[in-house]
Amino acid sequence: MDKEDYDKLIIKYLRRRGFTQTEQIFQQEQQNNNADTSQLDPDVTKQILGLSQSESVPALYHDGYSKLRSWTDSSLELYKHELLRVLYPVFIHCFMDLIAKGHLQEARTFFNTFRGDHEMMHSRDLTKLEGVLSPSHLEEMEFAHTLRQSKVKIKICQ
Repeated sequence: MDKEDYDKLIIKYLRRRGFTQTEQIFQQEQQNNNADTSQLDPDVTKQILGLSQSESVPALYHDGYSKLRSWTDSSLELYKHELLRVLYPVFIHCFMDLIAKGHLQEARTFFNTFRGDHEMMHSRDLTKLEGVLSPSHLEEMEFAHTLRQSKVKIKICQ
């Protein structure tokens, strides 16, 4: 990979994460930087590639959700009920992200592993989401499309 490829990769990462100001600053720095940077540090190269690739690793969704779940379960009783409200939207978006990225088997495993956490409050939604079997279903099914595009308001510490 040459410098331009790395720069494109960095810009893609910043856009995906929503760091628009950082992206603009990075592009300004690119224009102002006339120094020879053709030799990039191999460690930096590995980190950049790792960040890019880690976003598509399905196991990270399972691990991340599992850690969030453990954290909410171990939180103070005073706050636990409110923190548990965060889990459902995260669960839904993790599942749909896995589907959208084409990790269908991993998405199904994720769904089946954690659906029990939400069965009592959201059984209808979960039944509808069982029908999401491919990335095209995310757009075709109105319910899935609405969930994916809508923001969720969660009241905490009322």
